Amino acid sequence: MGETLFLIEIQSWDWPLHVGVRPSSAVQDAGLEGDLMCVEVITVDGLVLAPEEHRSKLIHLRLSPLPREVIFGGRDERDVGRLYKDPVERNDLGFYANLFLPADTLHGAIFCLGSIWRRIHMWIDDGAEPFSVTDFGFSADAQVRSSI
Repeated sequence: MGETLFLIEIQSWDWPLHVGVRPSSAVQDAGLEGDLMCVEVITVDGLVLAPEEHRSKLIHLRLSPLPREVIFGGRDERDVGRLYKDPVERNDLGFYANLFLPADTLHGAIFCLGSIWRRIHMWIDDGAEPFSVTDFGFSADAQVRSSI
């Protein structure tokens, strides 16, 4: 199985925070403090630059900060996210992606998104649907770097 590199130009991003009361039907989690729930994600809207066959398609990405042990803990999948083609709920998009960001990198990522990062490099496992994201990274320029 091969991998495809997606190069994405960041057009806009946000760091929404949702604070709410835990629904009574939700299972009590040791990480929750009582009935208060806080959810934060980084959302990115971008334009696909590569591969050529998808050039100029719009993409929306959600980067969910998670503890490192949660990203692989209890999961059979060995990926850092998923890429979905032609999401039905957003017909203006060519792609939608959920990415897992190690929580301890959140503040550095926020700073760099606001200052220097302009591109996302995302490697996709071609043998799965939805596509598994095997790794991703950010950069200030459009230089394509090889996977680490």
